[in-house]
Amino acid sequence: MKSERRHELRENDLAHTLTVTRDFFEQYSKQITIGAVAILAVFAITSFVLRSRAEAHHDVWRQKNLLSFETPQEGAKGVDRLLELVDETSDRRFVLDGLMEAGRQSLKLAREAPFPPDREMNKRARRSFEELLKRFPRDPLPVGVALGGLATVEENEFLWDYDLSHKEKARGYLSRLSADSMFQSLPFQRTALDRLKSLDSVFQVTVFMPPPPPPPPVVETPTDAAAAPVPVEPVDHP
Repeated sequence: MKSERRHELRENDLAHTLTVTRDFFEQYSKQITIGAVAILAVFAITSFVLRSRAEAHHDVWRQKNLLSFETPQEGAKGVDRLLELVDETSDRRFVLDGLMEAGRQSLKLAREAPFPPDREMNKRARRSFEELLKRFPRDPLPVGVALGGLATVEENEFLWDYDLSHKEKARGYLSRLSADSMFQSLPFQRTALDRLKSLDSVFQVTVFMPPPPPPPPVVETPTDAAAAPVPVEPVDHP
């Protein structure tokens, strides 16, 4: 009897639950339908956004791989386009890679120009390295690349105006590289120490004196020629 009673009570509980559930859906069916549609819409939109973002990220990498830096003209256009792609994308890994590449290529093109280094490419390098510091302030790799690159930028600027303030700016970048704990066990510190030792020889004002003028040529005047003795040949008399 007890088992039958328990079974009957379970059936009553189940029937009551089903009744409450049915009444709930009948009462709130419209709201439930709207909620389900909203959830599906959010899922579809999220899926579309993620796919679009992935495609956009893939596209910027594809465009980067098509850039050329072989000639000065191609190099300047390539660096400018690379910086544009960095500004357009939300791919953090691309931003890191793109800024380092833009800085490296700009310095390369600046140094390949006839003396002194190309000033416009040097400005592009400065922009790239400063942006690296701004976007990745505590990441050792980009910060180390940026500080070393900015020291080179100052070396190039010095060759334009021979202003020794560039030397102190370069010293500041290299001193941070050599002293900041984030660069421990990284090659940036050793390189920075070596560059600090050679600052005086790098930032040296050299004055090129023009060669002395040649002595004036000696011009023989007619008077001198007339005053010169005329040789007389001896005459034999018979």
